[in-house]
Amino acid sequence: HLSPQLPRRIIYTVISMNFDKLPTYHQLPVKPDAPAGASWGVFGENDELGCLNFLTPEGLVDAARLVQSGKIFRLDAKIGFAKPPLFGRNAVAHRIHPLGPFANDDVLDNYNTQESSQWDGLAHVGHFKYECFYGGVKPGEIKSGPGGRLSIHNWSDKFAGRGVLIDAYGYRKSRGISVDPLSPDTYTLEELKAALAAQGTTLKPGSIVLVRTGWMEAYVDSTQEHKQSLTKFENIKSIGIERSREMVAWLWDHRVAAIGADNPAVESLPFDLGDENALHYLTLPLLGLPLGELFVLA
Repeated sequence: HLSPQLPRRIIYTVISMNFDKLPTYHQLPVKPDAPAGASWGVFGENDELGCLNFLTPEGLVDAARLVQSGKIFRLDAKIGFAKPPLFGRNAVAHRIHPLGPFANDDVLDNYNTQESSQWDGLAHVGHFKYECFYGGVKPGEIKSGPGGRLSIHNWSDKFAGRGVLIDAYGYRKSRGISVDPLSPDTYTLEELKAALAAQGTTLKPGSIVLVRTGWMEAYVDSTQEHKQSLTKFENIKSIGIERSREMVAWLWDHRVAAIGADNPAVESLPFDLGDENALHYLTLPLLGLPLGELFVLA
């Protein structure tokens, strides 16, 4: 809060989150009118952050202490890496607009924010059965500009924390287990747990989890004919993580802030858009758990 007596000083209080007092997944919902498995109301009536509330100042400090070498790794795929773009999305067009003899602007035309690596915001997918988005927000409330709900700009100063890589693909390969990332295969919850154990990695509240499925590497090495076929949603086949309430219960009970992968949907593709247990429905509209897609993890 700004103090009128001290206009140049900012007075603030950091309130720690008691993770132990939060409900478990099987204790959800806390609101009587919310669906089973919905976290609506856990973080307040009008919350727009969902599981990003698990990211705390204390967690950020702990994450910073893990830095040793100072190396920087690019995790985002280059814009335009998929030629043609997946799912039939627009291909970005880049042009340089001269401002004068020694000045230029970069201009991007037809840019679809899901053309490359990205996080699904809480306004990206609602639940078809309950006809709403996270927190019970109605479709008419999703709009650009003032008054719009669940906009991703709410994350801009909050999405930072301890990253945890689960190398599910490497785990299978090291044990001689067959894996075809370009098939609708599934990494089970037990495999993710086993991969973490093999790595000696533990989940802590506020972890941002990234799962290496092997799909991105396989896509890059695939033929142009195969890439051309992926302009249609129904043609994309991808390995992914298990879609089940057991999976999301594990993520919620470990207070995972967000989960991403190196594949197009985190879960395997194709999936039935009418399946209530699709990961996109169990996470985004019910738990407020962001899904990240198409990261470079190898």
